[in-house]
Amino acid sequence: MENLPLEIAIVGGGLSGALVATHLLRSASQPLTLHLIEPRPDLGRGIAYGTNYSCHLLNVPAGKMSAFSEEPDDFLRWMVREKDPTVQADSFLPRQIYGEYIQGVLEQSAAVAAERVQFKPRTDEAIAVKPHLQGATVYLKSGETIDAHKIVLALGNFPPKDPPVHDARFYQSQRYISYPWSERALTGLNSSDAVLLIGSGLTMVDLAVALKEQGHTGTIYGVSRHGQLPHSHQFTSPYPAFLAPETAPKTLRGLFRQVREEVESSIARGDDWRSVIDSLRPITQQLWQQMSPGDRQRFLRHVRPYWEVHRHRVSPGVAETVGRMLDAGQLVLLAGRVHAYEEDAEGVKVSVSTRGTGHRKVLEVKRVINCTGSECDYRKFQHPLIVNLRSQNLIRPDPLALGLDVAENGAIRNSEGVVSQLFYTLGSPRKGGLWETTAVREIRQQAVELSRELLRSPQTD
Repeated sequence: MENLPLEIAIVGGGLSGALVATHLLRSASQPLTLHLIEPRPDLGRGIAYGTNYSCHLLNVPAGKMSAFSEEPDDFLRWMVREKDPTVQADSFLPRQIYGEYIQGVLEQSAAVAAERVQFKPRTDEAIAVKPHLQGATVYLKSGETIDAHKIVLALGNFPPKDPPVHDARFYQSQRYISYPWSERALTGLNSSDAVLLIGSGLTMVDLAVALKEQGHTGTIYGVSRHGQLPHSHQFTSPYPAFLAPETAPKTLRGLFRQVREEVESSIARGDDWRSVIDSLRPITQQLWQQMSPGDRQRFLRHVRPYWEVHRHRVSPGVAETVGRMLDAGQLVLLAGRVHAYEEDAEGVKVSVSTRGTGHRKVLEVKRVINCTGSECDYRKFQHPLIVNLRSQNLIRPDPLALGLDVAENGAIRNSEGVVSQLFYTLGSPRKGGLWETTAVREIRQQAVELSRELLRSPQTD
């Protein structure tokens, strides 16, 4: 049995899947066959880094985007060597270039893998699994199957859900784009067409600047509940730690008050609030886990929109572009919610209930694009693989329906709460348990830890 290869299947070849594969290929010394299943032809890119728009910049400077925490300058060195010797650590670079870097890291890791380690990427889609005593069989859309001892669900983000309205028939219209990253989202428009983007977060910003890059001159409306845009990054000095998990307030109210007071005092001293928020990064997961279930729900209901725009910021260059669009009146931001749609041959009249007043404002647009953010509730996904896993009670959502119920080692819990020895995950599906889990910094660390867990001998489980 010792000489039989360990078979691992990774479902999803975006950033998360590529980094798990990278660390498995680099560290495996025993016989290993690694299957990486991804429907897109380019591995390592996913949605975020597969963009074709040069205006889509990383939200983190190059000096902090290494694929390896133990080699923090790896991406920067790659950029200087392969692309541009003038790049600096504080440069915000195009996401498409970062996707090329991750792809190269994976290819290099496969090339230097140990002799008994085989890498078998598949351009295909996993649609079902069937567990058995030795592991499981993975069924692919092509009709082929893969047998594996361990399976990693590196699923990334799913499309957003349709915003609630009284009459949802418009969501079947060709003028409505439910998935902002679909190929037709920004095609087929006249440059002067008015467009409505539902949402005002990072996805809305991405689509607004992409429209600008392709020469769009028409009005772009953004509508969200609070009407807040992500703030811009600025370079600040490191802020001394003012909270520790052991001494931090254990209630959301107390925690919120202490952070707000620290921000106010830092601004009074001439510091930047960003440095205060950034100082929380190393302990955010612990602070989240210390909250009661009720406080986590209150955070999601009342604090989340404000946390998101302060924590998940855009590059200065993108912020400048958005600022110019706002000043010119090309981008119009509204706080409120979509109340109703009325479509005719000329376009769509969208009725928006404005926040605080309840007044109805009617926007006349040619296209409506849903930019509200990824759906997280695994009870609602209709992807064949997720439906299949649910039907077998192999997965369950976390208590907040932010992702999956996942153990500390990355193993997925089934419907009875039993920790799997077969299914694992990382990144977005762990949001309910960790909250801070979708950035490169967290994903690369989870990939390292998960690769170690997976390489334990199946016979020792």
